[in-house]
Amino acid sequence: MDAARRKLRRRQLDQQLLNLARVTPPKEGWLRAVRQALGMSLEAFGKRIGASGPTAHYIESAEVSGALTLRRLRSAAEALGCDVTVTLTPRKRLETLLQEQALRVAREQVARTGHSMAMEAQGLSAEDLEIMASEAAEEMIRRGDPRIWK
Repeated sequence: MDAARRKLRRRQLDQQLLNLARVTPPKEGWLRAVRQALGMSLEAFGKRIGASGPTAHYIESAEVSGALTLRRLRSAAEALGCDVTVTLTPRKRLETLLQEQALRVAREQVARTGHSMAMEAQGLSAEDLEIMASEAAEEMIRRGDPRIWK
């Protein structure tokens, strides 16, 4: 995928992800919250998933602790008439994440170059180093340089 397509895809994903509501899961977990809202007993839930009441309780607890597999969560959700939706929600726009990471890598590269130049009495100012880093980061993004994520 070329640079223009990657950038377009980042913008499209950013737009889609911005439209998603950030929802805080209930502290007791989604399974228990939905089951209780439906007025379903733990035993009835267990029967619907083909397990005992204690196993159903374990499944609800495993969801809260993060130990429940996605397969098991889907099965339990099905028993409650629900679907499971998994969404990665970036904390920042994808474009911003990429720019910040590229700039970090570029600064490291420029710092090494700046150090070598300083040893040869050709030192650069902090402003010059930052300009060089910004330009290098833009070029790395344009090329899709894999070193951005190493």
